[in-house]
Amino acid sequence: MNACTITDVQRIDFAEGIDDSIDEHVLTCDQCQAFLAELWEGQLEHDLSEPVMRVVGLEEFVIAVIKEGGGILARIGEALRVYGMGEEDK
Repeated sequence: MNACTITDVQRIDFAEGIDDSIDEHVLTCDQCQAFLAELWEGQLEHDLSEPVMRVVGLEEFVIAVIKEGGGILARIGEALRVYGMGEEDK
């Protein structure tokens, strides 16, 4: 087994969703898995609940905006279909 070259800062960035460049490594590395398990169990001094909830809240907001925007575009499309582009028939 090779020594892991990933730093704790990289692992924390991975856990917070900031760094996804080490995904494949973390998946197969026992040391990274153990660190993350300890981190997520709350045994380290870093509290990830606030950053995780912030990302989840932002994701929910973006989904709501996209849904509302899609609804508005659908209504505009329907209005254009029904009323046309405002050009008079010649």
